Amino acid sequence: MFFADAPEKAPALNKIPLVRWDKRYTYVSSTHMLLPRGLNQVYDEWGGEKASGILLHAKFLDTFSVKTAEELSRNQHYAASLEYKAYAESLKEDPDLWCKWSEKYISWRQLEILGLMSKGNWA
Repeated sequence: MFFADAPEKAPALNKIPLVRWDKRYTYVSSTHMLLPRGLNQVYDEWGGEKASGILLHAKFLDTFSVKTAEELSRNQHYAASLEYKAYAESLKEDPDLWCKWSEKYISWRQLEILGLMSKGNWA
């Protein structure tokens, strides 16, 4: 729904909140990406799955239009709030974010079935 014509400007929808830290690691773009790059992979290089999880983010709820207006008035986001300006423009035309790929959240098992997270090969 957002940034369809410029996907490179779309927001990062991933986070890496918990890491067993090493002094050689560094966060890039806040907690959206880590270096070295291999720390961001959820599939083993030999074809198996690595354990991965989901961080449920309550950003795109039914209150998102109100939150977008609030964030625009605060003007605290990077790139002169480019992301929130795009949200506001899209939401003005159609504030409903539900689409054919949307799913009602049921449980963590559902997220695993959908392939969004994995207990890895060890569980």
